[in-house]
Amino acid sequence: MIEPPIQSLSLADGRQLTWQEFGLPDGQPVFYFHGGGSHSLEAGIFHREAVQKRIRLIATNRPGAGGSTLCPGRPVAAYSDDLVELLDRLKMERFACLGESNGGLVTMAVAATLSNRVLGAVPINPTVPWFDPLARRVTACSAATGYRLAKYCPRLIAAIAGSATGRLRSQKSDLIGPPPGTEPEVAEFQWKVIGRNPKQALLAELAWAASHWGFDYYSIPVALDFFCGVQDSQAPFALVLADRNPDAHFHYFPFGHYGFSHPRARGRIFDVVSGYFE
Repeated sequence: MIEPPIQSLSLADGRQLTWQEFGLPDGQPVFYFHGGGSHSLEAGIFHREAVQKRIRLIATNRPGAGGSTLCPGRPVAAYSDDLVELLDRLKMERFACLGESNGGLVTMAVAATLSNRVLGAVPINPTVPWFDPLARRVTACSAATGYRLAKYCPRLIAAIAGSATGRLRSQKSDLIGPPPGTEPEVAEFQWKVIGRNPKQALLAELAWAASHWGFDYYSIPVALDFFCGVQDSQAPFALVLADRNPDAHFHYFPFGHYGFSHPRARGRIFDVVSGYFE
């Protein structure tokens, strides 16, 4: 497991955009979008798979995380404007992308708004648009409290998240943290990622998730492969998205929201990602 240096780009409006790179420097270009309230180091969970598949895995930090400047009031779709500036800096034309949770939401947004440049996209346990009546109908009632808190009490969620890592780790639940069967060093790396919880970034992410996203998530004209944990409450609506979008497939993996870090899940995800370049 590695922790590469953070790189930075000054955007046209003066904000900073930061990122880290995993995998191989001369590999196929793939962008990773971290979960809400997380940061670019999260992509390191997939470093081994990126090396094996000869992928250059570029993990950006969204506003408020890892030194990227906060930018309140923009819809999630506007993040593509920042990404275009980074693509120009890196001299990249086409790429694939993936992301987990709120990063799955960003993955869909980038695929929808930069469809001429995205070869394929893998949203993992993507955030549910709670403002959409269909999403509310198919999503488990147990998720309702969390989404309502995200909209009406985001600071409470941020406060709980900031103090909960140790307690969550001691619970050893299949739904929280690295699933059983994850290599010890990868599990330790993931807990390290979970333990770094930038409060301002999480608040910004909650605002993004709770408001209209600024793109049509039912008609994304890019190859999509949704991956969800069988116990993740967001899986039912991801199944709807896989059915509605023109070129989409749905894949389950065992366990819950964090099950993507299991070696078999990581391998399957990167088999799909590398396939976009064939």
